[in-house]
Amino acid sequence: MPANPQHDGRDLPVAHVSIGDCAFATRSMLLATVLGSCVCATFHHPARRCGGMFHAMLPSKGMARPNSRPCLFADQAVASLVQRFRTLGIYPEELVVKLFGGANTMLSAQSTAMRELLDVGRKNVDSARAALASFGLRPVAEDTLGGRGRKLFFATATGEVWLTRLSSAETRTLPPEEAG
Repeated sequence: MPANPQHDGRDLPVAHVSIGDCAFATRSMLLATVLGSCVCATFHHPARRCGGMFHAMLPSKGMARPNSRPCLFADQAVASLVQRFRTLGIYPEELVVKLFGGANTMLSAQSTAMRELLDVGRKNVDSARAALASFGLRPVAEDTLGGRGRKLFFATATGEVWLTRLSSAETRTLPPEEAG
């Protein structure tokens, strides 16, 4: 996939969605993110050609300090984006949702019991699914769990998603002197 996917023959502006961010756009653009154990959902309204996306690091706000950003948590990120659509008169049943992320890249050497206890990726995906279901939403597509991170681009006007699974070389942690 190219670094800047083309749509309708022209380059679209790209906005990066970082950990703990929710993004919402009523104009045609690409939202991009890179996921490991974090979870991301894309929300698209075909008739209005608008979309949104979140990048949540933890499963639920129950794990938070009172002043934490809501989009840091999968359950609150879903609620936040649903509310953004509602402000435009768009209801959850009108949205097309896709779910991504929740990789478990660091736990392969651990025992089964330890993996289950520490598998934040699975907990993130489960929390996002439950939050989506609470609004009557069910993803039409998913690429979740597994052992590899993901890079994705989401076209807000069309709902298209381009996804690349990252190799272990791309997901390695850089020492501070290389991280720049």
